[in-house]
Amino acid sequence: MITVSMDTATTLLRISFLVGAITDGLAFITMAFPKIGSALFGGDSTKLGAEYRFAMGIGASLMAGWTGLLFWGAINPIERRDILILTLVPVVAGIIAATIIGVRNRVIHKSRAIPLWIHLGFVNILYMVSYGISFCVGN
Repeated sequence: MITVSMDTATTLLRISFLVGAITDGLAFITMAFPKIGSALFGGDSTKLGAEYRFAMGIGASLMAGWTGLLFWGAINPIERRDILILTLVPVVAGIIAATIIGVRNRVIHKSRAIPLWIHLGFVNILYMVSYGISFCVGN
């Protein structure tokens, strides 16, 4: 069985939490400020209706909360490592599913979604590897 030091596992988990917090913080910005979101994903922010702004306001508040949760996880990464799995399944998987639906419905261009998918693929691998390694701490 492979073993790693506690310091290595802790550092890798902490990096994972911080990458996630930065990712979610950037997502918060695109949700809270429609002009920025439109610039990144396409569209005209002046044509966004009240329903869109309402939904994005709710989403932005949830993303801000998750950003805080990931920063909190970075404080004690070994003890809070399960947060990474909770982030992967509903959060990352949901964002990927939503962007696939958005591309299929021509809400966003595929060329704008691909960089996001690449980034989230990297986050997915980082989280799974760091989570798995955290169980390989030697004595």
